[in-house]
Amino acid sequence: MLYTINPAVKIDAEKKEIHSIPCNIQYTGATEVSGNFIREQIEGESSQRGMFRGRGMEGADWKAPEGFEIHVLKERKGPKGAVLDIENRPDAIKVWQWDRTCGEHNADRTSIARASAYLRIAQSLADD
Repeated sequence: MLYTINPAVKIDAEKKEIHSIPCNIQYTGATEVSGNFIREQIEGESSQRGMFRGRGMEGADWKAPEGFEIHVLKERKGPKGAVLDIENRPDAIKVWQWDRTCGEHNADRTSIARASAYLRIAQSLADD
């Protein structure tokens, strides 16, 4: 499928939090997230503790490698096919783990951080 990515025409001034939660939910409608996802800051640390559907989790901020940005895209139909509009540019993604600690030093062990290692490898190969 061919996509066209439009530059951001209007991005909310308020940056919204983006979360990566290790679960699969089939529901795609609106929901009261604050009632189902409870979280608290761990005192003296940059990570947070949370609970979603009875499962305890720990979360930490993940930032894109230098030279890359995080974009939230929203699909719409255009005259020549699907168009992706840039809806938001968050500074970080809050990555949650249920099976391991995700504190400041372990945020690099998450699947998003491991996948981003390929960006650094590709950049190194391109610069070589």
